Amino acid sequence: MQMGIQTERLQLRILHPNEADKVLIFYSQNKDQFEPWEPERDVNFYTLSYQRLSLSIEYNLMQQSKLLRYWVFLKEDPHTIIGSVNFYNITKGSYYTCQLGYKFDRRFVGKGYATESIREAMQVLLTDYEIHRIEANIMPSNLRSIHLVQKLGFQYEGLAISSIKINHKWEDHARYAFINTVN
Repeated sequence: MQMGIQTERLQLRILHPNEADKVLIFYSQNKDQFEPWEPERDVNFYTLSYQRLSLSIEYNLMQQSKLLRYWVFLKEDPHTIIGSVNFYNITKGSYYTCQLGYKFDRRFVGKGYATESIREAMQVLLTDYEIHRIEANIMPSNLRSIHLVQKLGFQYEGLAISSIKINHKWEDHARYAFINTVN
């Protein structure tokens, strides 16, 4: 597991639970932007203790190769989170598959940071974890995310009807997949 990645403009890092304050600030500042696209949050989500525990659980899952999450920082400001890229539900055996998740601070959307960080994180996943298939499930109205995954080489596979509960309502999701043709 690579603890960090450097790109031309960014640092991608796995965070320790003692950095939960950065995560809490990131989520709190972007609550209105993130919540329309995500499942309902736990009542304690916006607390330091919740974020500290979440980072600890994520680290344990990363040690078991079941999850990989990088927090994204600008090289010029390595203390402020601008985004997150994660690969979850990592399954090996006959599958070697996972799901892609990402989110970026509204102030940094449209600047290519998501493309740059996801592309680099995917290389770690494809090489170190030998993942064959990465899936992304996106609400059809989220055109920005659809454009992003298409730019990264994901192909549309179909519509999963009533597949994920968002804001108390079952929503359809377009399924996209990236297939690793190298292994």
